[in-house]
Amino acid sequence: MGNTVKVTIAGVNYALKTEETATFTKQLAKELNSKMVEIKNANPYISTNQIAVLLAMEYASNCKKAEQTAEKLKGEMKDYLEDAAKAQSERDFYKREIDRLKEETKAKSQQINLFSDEDE
Repeated sequence: MGNTVKVTIAGVNYALKTEETATFTKQLAKELNSKMVEIKNANPYISTNQIAVLLAMEYASNCKKAEQTAEKLKGEMKDYLEDAAKAQSERDFYKREIDRLKEETKAKSQQINLFSDEDE
C-alpha cells in the first residue's frame, strides 16, 4: 500500500504514488526543484528536459558511487570480521595453553612438595 503525495517540480504538479512518507517525498521534490531552479538561473537558455537529464545523470552518478562505497565497506567489514574471528580463535588457544601450563605448574609444585616431605 502506498501514499499519494502531491508535489510541484519546475512548475509542474505531480501526484506521486510512493512507499515513502509524505515528508520524505516532499523534501526530495523540494531539493530537486531547488537544483533545477539553480541550473536554470545559471543558464536561462537550457530547457527543463535538459536540466532533468543533467540532474538524472548527477543523481545516477551519486547513486553508483554510493553503491561502490557500500560494496567496499562490506568487503572491509568482512575482512574485519574474519580478523576478529581469527583473533578470538588465537585467544581461545592461548587461554587453553595458559590453563594447561597452570595445571602443569600445579602438578610439578605438588611433586616438589612430595620430595620436600620425604627429606624431613
